[in-house]
Amino acid sequence: MNTYEQRLNRTLNAVKMEPVDKIPFSYSGPAYVSRWAGLTMQQYLNDFPAATDATVKFLKAHPGIDSIHSPIFTTSALKILWFSNVGEPGIDIDENDLWQVLEAEVMKFEDYQAILDKGYANWLHEFLVERLGDPETTIVPFLQNSPVTIQRCAEEAQVPVMNGLSNGSPFEGFCGGRQLMNFFMDIVEEPELVKSALDASFEHVRATYKAQLDMVKPLGAWVGGWRAAPELLSHDTFMEFVWPYLKEMILMTIDAGTIPVLHFDSCWDTELETLKELPARKCILMLDGATDIRLAREILDDRMCLLGDVPSSMQAFGTADECYNYGTKLIDDVGPKTGLIVSSGCDVPLNAKEENVQAIVQATIDYQV
Repeated sequence: MNTYEQRLNRTLNAVKMEPVDKIPFSYSGPAYVSRWAGLTMQQYLNDFPAATDATVKFLKAHPGIDSIHSPIFTTSALKILWFSNVGEPGIDIDENDLWQVLEAEVMKFEDYQAILDKGYANWLHEFLVERLGDPETTIVPFLQNSPVTIQRCAEEAQVPVMNGLSNGSPFEGFCGGRQLMNFFMDIVEEPELVKSALDASFEHVRATYKAQLDMVKPLGAWVGGWRAAPELLSHDTFMEFVWPYLKEMILMTIDAGTIPVLHFDSCWDTELETLKELPARKCILMLDGATDIRLAREILDDRMCLLGDVPSSMQAFGTADECYNYGTKLIDDVGPKTGLIVSSGCDVPLNAKEENVQAIVQATIDYQV
């Protein structure tokens, strides 16, 4: 068994809640890789071969990493996901600054009816071209390079990539395009119209996602809950406007033989019970620190692997000892035998300290399973 197979097997064993030979560590944080490798953020987001070189070099320098998320990155994906413009390093902001989602009302109230009248696919194409700079075209170089990046991570660094695809429910785009407060008011004032537009959009989202799964056949795929997090939603609203779409996408991912990585940012404490509707030992619940990961283990028990959640603030402003001790205590409490993949809370931040990143990885190496 080579190193790639060892890392993959211990990761898959954690997903299946089976014994592991080492607590697996999964890396997430493309921005930090850029800074670590000495690339400007502008270079990293536009020169994908150079970005891949940086990622492979980073993985080789951190041999305790068992898998990685987002080995390269493009802001075009955020535009498509959240129906929002993005401040680009080197164009809108300094070349070394982190990309920034520009919160604005890009989608108008009238667009709900336009979706129903024109059909979602036609409306979406016009919307992306006319209001967001045509990200379906600008994302093409990223999509062309991604298979090469995944292959190089596997062959040169011996590390599997855990998200060969990323997607979310239609709630994400509507909420981003309308802005959060506008969208929530739309749900209150015109729930039937919003629901009809969500249903119409999901037909296209579902078909597109299935085609992607069949074509790419990724090891894992992010099925995200960012703006759709239940923190600001009642249970009834969540169950009507979020969960049916999200659940179907997760089940589609499982049916395709791919691991759903539930990239659930913000607080999901109130809907952890709802996640019991998903098949046991098939998903990874990826948390950013806002959700109580210990509560998640208590509620989900041995039904679901958890991934997280060393705080980004600790990685940037804390000490190596604090990061090491947090990682060790996390394993003690959540996964001393299996069912835990240690990682950062969401991404390793751009301003993380290298000794802190090393310390988190080292905690998983030193832990006696």
